[in-house]
Amino acid sequence: MNISIRPIIPGEREFTYSQEQAAMEQMGCIGYLRADMDSSGKGFYSTWNDFRTDLKTPAFKGEFDAVINALRFDDACSGILKDRDSLAQYCYSHPDTSYGNSREYGILVDTEDHAYYMRLNPHKGEYNLYCYCYKSSLLAAYIRDKRETHE
Repeated sequence: MNISIRPIIPGEREFTYSQEQAAMEQMGCIGYLRADMDSSGKGFYSTWNDFRTDLKTPAFKGEFDAVINALRFDDACSGILKDRDSLAQYCYSHPDTSYGNSREYGILVDTEDHAYYMRLNPHKGEYNLYCYCYKSSLLAAYIRDKRETHE
């Protein structure tokens, strides 16, 4: 599986938050994972919330697990989600990921079929990750339609 990681741009930040159900469905949002790294900073406790269960295929589930595990355990992916210290080091050394408020940072992890928009927060006592999962083709169509209606 090939993945690419890049900072999200300000216009993409909306994809790291929940919107109205109809909009999330139109965007092709499969669901999102919310996680914290425990008070020790070494754990990874997560919950999943569905938006489009019809897109939550076995192929997606396998890919999603592989993406999260790569970010947690693969040094080639900078170990972004290894622990809170690694998360903080990544965020602070990549100022282009900052939302400009010292609490939120954003990256996009792309695969061939899916876009994983991640909002990162390296602070103890808060959720450290929100990962919104999209079917790339549906999200691209949503963005194209939105752009065309605003021209």
